[in-house]
Amino acid sequence: MKEIEGIEQTINGLETDAIEIERAVIELLRAVELIHKPDPAETLFFAPSNQWSELSDLEQQKQRDTLRKYQRWYTVAHRYVGEYASERVDEFNQCYSGDKHGNYGVIDYIKLERLQWSRNKSRIIDEFWRVFEIQRSILLSVSDVIGIERINLRELISSDFIDREVDGADCLCRTGHPRAAGVLARVALERQLRTLCDRYGLEYRKEDGIEPLMQRLYENDCIDLTQLGTIRHLAEIGEKCGHAGNVTGDEVRASIDRLKELIRQGFPTDPMRPQDTIA
Repeated sequence: MKEIEGIEQTINGLETDAIEIERAVIELLRAVELIHKPDPAETLFFAPSNQWSELSDLEQQKQRDTLRKYQRWYTVAHRYVGEYASERVDEFNQCYSGDKHGNYGVIDYIKLERLQWSRNKSRIIDEFWRVFEIQRSILLSVSDVIGIERINLRELISSDFIDREVDGADCLCRTGHPRAAGVLARVALERQLRTLCDRYGLEYRKEDGIEPLMQRLYENDCIDLTQLGTIRHLAEIGEKCGHAGNVTGDEVRASIDRLKELIRQGFPTDPMRPQDTIA
């Protein structure tokens, strides 16, 4: 989990760097003049004919600093895109150096070596912004992928705890300790509800118990009315076990079996078929 958080912090830092790079490139594009380069005598061809003028010493320094910042940004960003969004890496690379169809890449707007079709600075800046924005958006999507991985990891850890708690409840019930088994099964049920809230992106408080958790899931159409009733019944059995209520070993045994079935189904949001429905 700490590794995932570290990656997200790095990506946030890269976005901060990207804002500075964008500002610097736009300032450079505004400052350097474009000069029309006449076609050779008696030659007619369709090609860009505007070249960037020679840079002053100050502009050269700004260009050098911006180029270095972008190259560092691209190298680190490329690593994360390649690892977590490999299906977008070709698009990410194309935005770096352009393509054979005449589309320029971010590096072209920094080096200022390629001829331009127009001397309209606003248009050129807009073209740079669009291609750099694609790269930034692809990189930021990595955070979404990592968020999914975090949920999957949390579910994996929770699933391991839940399985152990259910197995423990099952063992206690079989060895003649139904009340302890019912209490442990209730803990497993609550943990399962928290896992589901995490899966569906539902917020909850640390102190929330089974009732508010299952209500939140039901109100957001993550469980149906039948499942809501089953969860409430299992919670009541566990409550009786923890407070010396009137409960039998058979009731506890049945509640553990029903809890196992609920966990096996994973509380799907799609309507359950009749043979899958837990009464």
